[in-house]
Amino acid sequence: MSSFLYTVSSFFILDNKGERVISKYYNNDFDNLQKQRAFEKKVFDKTSKVNFGGEITLLDNYLIVYKAFSNIIIYMIGDSDQNEIALLYVLNSFVDTLQNLFENSQINKKLILDGINYTLLTLDEIIDGGVIMESDSTVVADRVGIKLPENDDLEESINKTVTSVKEQFFSFLR
Repeated sequence: MSSFLYTVSSFFILDNKGERVISKYYNNDFDNLQKQRAFEKKVFDKTSKVNFGGEITLLDNYLIVYKAFSNIIIYMIGDSDQNEIALLYVLNSFVDTLQNLFENSQINKKLILDGINYTLLTLDEIIDGGVIMESDSTVVADRVGIKLPENDDLEESINKTVTSVKEQFFSFLR
């Protein structure tokens, strides 16, 4: 049964030995760690032969879209009735966003783990509860890349904002 919304069942990144780097499951198909690890091993065993690039495959009624890098493989998993082109586009958007945030560095395990906050925020901006919410990497990078000023600058910025609001309020009352 096709839906208006494109969804993702799970997302995970495995290293070149099949060990979990990051994972996020959006449905109850794999409701415990043991089932998740078994599924990840099955997926890795089927997909680990690719050197670089991306692929699309089916496994146990799941559509698997993945992209291999130097020492990690990034997976986007959907139900078999999902659109593989849409899943591939979302996967590429995720990768493009990370490359943008990490200033075009090569995607690898160290980069993902060192920038875990950006990695998880990127994932959360793209997928919410399994529903694909945004796929434009520029928009996602802008949302994720917002940096707050340092504490000293933050206090000064708040004071300037409060002063500005007061001035605008009093000028409105006149």
